[in-house]
Amino acid sequence: MAVTKLVGARVTRVEDPRFLCGQARYVEGIQLPGMLHIAYVRSAHAHARILAVDAKQAEALPGVHRVFTGADIASLGPMGQPFRADVFPHPVFKQCVWPCLATGKVRYVGEPIAAVLADTRYIAEDAAELVEVQYDPLPAVIDPEAALLPGAALLHEEFGDNVVMKVSGGGGDADAALRGAALVVRDRFRTNRHCAMPMEGRATLAAPGPDGDLTLWTSTQTPHLVRSRVAAIMGFPEQKLRVVGPDVGGGFGLKCHVFAEEVLACFFAREVGRPVKWIEDRREHFLGSFHAKDLVVDCEMGFDADGTLLGMRADIIGDLGAYSADPWPSPFEALQLAAALPGPYRVRHYAYDVRCVCTNKTTLSVYRGVGLPAAVLVQEQLMDVAARKLGLDPAEIRRRNLIAPSEFPYDSITGLHYDSSSSSDALEKGLAAIDYDGFRARQRAAREQGRLLGIGICTYIEMTTFGTHYWAPLGIEHSAYESATVRFDAQGGVTLSVGTFSHGQGHHTTYAQMLADELGIAIEDVRFEQGDTSATAYGWGTWGSRSVVAGGGAVVGAARKVRDKMMRIASHVLEVAPEDLEIAPGKIVVKGAPQRSLAVREIARIAVYSSWRLPPGEDPGLEATQYYDPPPVTFANATHIAEVEIDPGTGRVEIPRYLVVEDCGVMINPRIVEAQVVGGIAQGLGNALYEHHLYDENGQLLTTSLMDYLVPTAADVPDVRVEHIETPTPLTVNGVKGMGEGGSIGAPAAVLNAVADALAPFGASVRELPLHPERVWRLIHESGSDTRA
Repeated sequence: MAVTKLVGARVTRVEDPRFLCGQARYVEGIQLPGMLHIAYVRSAHAHARILAVDAKQAEALPGVHRVFTGADIASLGPMGQPFRADVFPHPVFKQCVWPCLATGKVRYVGEPIAAVLADTRYIAEDAAELVEVQYDPLPAVIDPEAALLPGAALLHEEFGDNVVMKVSGGGGDADAALRGAALVVRDRFRTNRHCAMPMEGRATLAAPGPDGDLTLWTSTQTPHLVRSRVAAIMGFPEQKLRVVGPDVGGGFGLKCHVFAEEVLACFFAREVGRPVKWIEDRREHFLGSFHAKDLVVDCEMGFDADGTLLGMRADIIGDLGAYSADPWPSPFEALQLAAALPGPYRVRHYAYDVRCVCTNKTTLSVYRGVGLPAAVLVQEQLMDVAARKLGLDPAEIRRRNLIAPSEFPYDSITGLHYDSSSSSDALEKGLAAIDYDGFRARQRAAREQGRLLGIGICTYIEMTTFGTHYWAPLGIEHSAYESATVRFDAQGGVTLSVGTFSHGQGHHTTYAQMLADELGIAIEDVRFEQGDTSATAYGWGTWGSRSVVAGGGAVVGAARKVRDKMMRIASHVLEVAPEDLEIAPGKIVVKGAPQRSLAVREIARIAVYSSWRLPPGEDPGLEATQYYDPPPVTFANATHIAEVEIDPGTGRVEIPRYLVVEDCGVMINPRIVEAQVVGGIAQGLGNALYEHHLYDENGQLLTTSLMDYLVPTAADVPDVRVEHIETPTPLTVNGVKGMGEGGSIGAPAAVLNAVADALAPFGASVRELPLHPERVWRLIHESGSDTRA
């Protein structure tokens, strides 16, 4: 084993100076000779037949090279096909046919109908305004419950209705458990549709090569997956398509999909024989990328008189928008909500029904948390409601229902295997750290003064990693293994090539820490490669909080193969048995005789440059590739506690204190873990307090700029205190668990519970987000109660 110990150290991120000094390279910064620019003509109607598209005026504009319509791309296959019917004929999922450019009819405002290629973006945008589209408007269905009614306008007539997926599940006897309960709490929750809002929107640049090949630079989280799907949709040889992910200005799940604009850029580049670029503007991002978290949840939970949870039932409606995303199907949000709803609690009786419907809105798909923010919000708010009705403290009702440490490993009622967790310990550590009992005294005193203080607890389990054997039972064809290659050069420098794709997570630093411990090298010696499908082995990118588990497992596996060879070489040169050697910083030494050693750089030189010095039968070179298929799911857990103060005159919510106790198994770099937690909380606060995509009755999106769609700024994010517990999992290399989405999962529920706690004297039912000042003000003043009640 290595003597060095960098795993667990608070190492400063090695990738940061390049970004801080303006040396990052994004798609927009790549300029190629002869490059044309794309502007899209997008639908002005939520639902309409396309009668005609007239591009004559646009084509006549100087500087315009070509205008493409749906008729010009007939050779392209459709988007939104995650299941191969010949391999996995899915019994309940209806696959929407989603053309790259609309033909026949449009199904949401912002759907692309035509594309203009011009010398500059300015010319392309001007020409797009000159393309005339004749529509025959159709009735639009905007509300998901209205979409279920007989006679509702149909988005996809071939389905016969608007239901894309309908499933039921659970276990035990929920009906009997609820009938026998001393208390049943129930409510309806409507989560707010919003979007990922990365600083860099989507961006693509495609260029043809001299041999009929193509290169696509794209802002993505999944370069290899984009390559496979784009090639399949185009009917193009995958070996002739190179996909490069340069630096990416945020993804958050949005960019783990494949988009029509990526396919079209490649198609257009082949057609015109020149590079073509498209950069999404913010209005296009709101209209034409993906939205998330538009869910209706009716849930009831039954308790006995002492607060023990007996059973629960949920009816879930997922509003998918017009189509299903590619390749992660849009129903996944609602399905994961259903699977996660029991959370960290001991639930033996549970039933759920899920219906996913199409509406004339932008397509919904995955965004940081994927179903879990809604699941946690529902479970945690109903826990608080039950506590108030039973005369229990919210902390106490959780104590009585959390799965005990002695019960792990634990199989949940939805079939999830919780190998380990510290939910009880995290709750107690959080309550002590924030002085929960002391807060209650401060809260009572504040109420006497007319001030509204509240505290909200959220305890959850975070599903992460999602290995191949998570997807296979769902009928999804693709895998989720990961790859890594470790390669020494003759001077002892190390190149690490990975299939994951860091876009803010700090993989260079994290993986280098793992390599340093395995190989006795310095972090500074590690050169990092990612994102180029011609330079990296096939991998599935970065999403689902998977990289430290899946990518880290591959990195460690490749490093250990290389380490074994290093030991064999050192054994041969030093003339000792391999078991008598150990790795020290920068060298391999003989145990008990550290003066006898061989430098790692010398070992690399022997392997690469002086192969005649290798042991008999040993191949030259010092490199290895490892493919690693992680467990189906790993589970982190955390407790979030938020304190709020509400201005009764304005309804404004302030968050003076926020605490997290996080357990993600063995931490590679606590500094990066904490940054991920805080970043996720910032997005969770956006969900809780600010962000909401609103449509009118005609399907027009009303929030198409940052004047209408509010996001938290740095001034809105409180100081967050992060405490840690480390409960290793036996299922992964090094005992690590994913954790990248936890902040966004816990924050909405913690804040909502805190607001509900502050407003408890008013009898207000707080169940809808976002909690913007007007909504909170109405909850206060429509009750007619005194703030000192």
